[in-house]
Amino acid sequence: MRLLRLSLVTCHLSLLASGLLRQTISPEKERHKDLQAIRSRIASLRSRLAESQKNVSTLSEEIQRLGWKIEIGQHETQLLSARREELTRQLHANETERAGAVAASDRFARALVTRARVLHRLGRYGYFRVVLEARDVAGFLQGVGRLDALARRDGALLASYRAAQERLDRDLALEEKLKKEMDQTFLSQRRELGNLASLRHHREALLGQERSTAASNKIEVASLSEKAERLERLLETLAKQSSGEPADASGGIRPWKGVLDWPAKGALTETFGRHRHPRFDAWTVSNGVSIALAAGAPVHAVYSGRAVYAQWLPEYGNLVILDHGDGVFTLYAWLQSVAVAAGSYVPVGGSVGTAGTGPGREEAGLYFEVRDHQKASDPVAWLR
Repeated sequence: MRLLRLSLVTCHLSLLASGLLRQTISPEKERHKDLQAIRSRIASLRSRLAESQKNVSTLSEEIQRLGWKIEIGQHETQLLSARREELTRQLHANETERAGAVAASDRFARALVTRARVLHRLGRYGYFRVVLEARDVAGFLQGVGRLDALARRDGALLASYRAAQERLDRDLALEEKLKKEMDQTFLSQRRELGNLASLRHHREALLGQERSTAASNKIEVASLSEKAERLERLLETLAKQSSGEPADASGGIRPWKGVLDWPAKGALTETFGRHRHPRFDAWTVSNGVSIALAAGAPVHAVYSGRAVYAQWLPEYGNLVILDHGDGVFTLYAWLQSVAVAAGSYVPVGGSVGTAGTGPGREEAGLYFEVRDHQKASDPVAWLR
């Protein structure tokens, strides 16, 4: 029980000490600490902004950078407001100081005027009459002492008046300087607020653009998915109609996997598999390969087969599908022209058509797929 009381007393004392410590921290120190935190945050944001500027800009990155700029502007506006408050306090303090200097200067000026009137009444020799009117040596010495005291007193009064005037001049100059800086701070703050409004407007425009682009991209991606589904349905139908027998007595295409000739000679522009689409910023899957070719370049069958499809298909353009038996099909899309008819036999190396651009494409080429029992297979694994 004694230990419990002791711990409670210790806890109470620590709380009391922490409360006293908080009370000893002056509001000025707290304010200085807050301003330092704001300046530190601004420096951090400027560093991140400079680093971000080096990257390739996208809409999302630009919006993020605008957000940082807006936050920097808000913090700088806070600093300007704090500076204006500080200048206002200094100006009030200086006005009070100047009022004291004016009062002191007036007081000393009135005292000097009083002394001047006294001297005027004393006549031509002024204070020297005190010495001149002495009747003996003692009176003379007493007069000299009185004259010295009066001179010292008047000299001190004159020095005080001059000091008050100098103080007043300094206060007036400081007040003019503070007012000028306050005006500049006010203009800077107005400019900063205008910049913030402009940045917010720009960010809202970019957000609207991003939403529009995102909606457009969703439509495009949905279109790509629909395109793939359409081809899958067609291949499923063709597979059901296929007898599975090779088109000739060569024994089928499988033994030749890995040594087949390419359907055309050109640069590979898209590989098989998963890719990030450059326009839509989304992952897409390519079931075949794309080959860059000149428009009209000949396209050949990689192996003998029967043409089971030879016509237009949306998103693929002119398309030829060859059935090689045993569930293996090859597809040739983006053709400018078709050289075979559905149901006809096509020998290995035979022409299936010429390369074209295909729907929505600007550059000519060939899209080539291999399907093994309706499953997409990497064409490169079949070619040499």
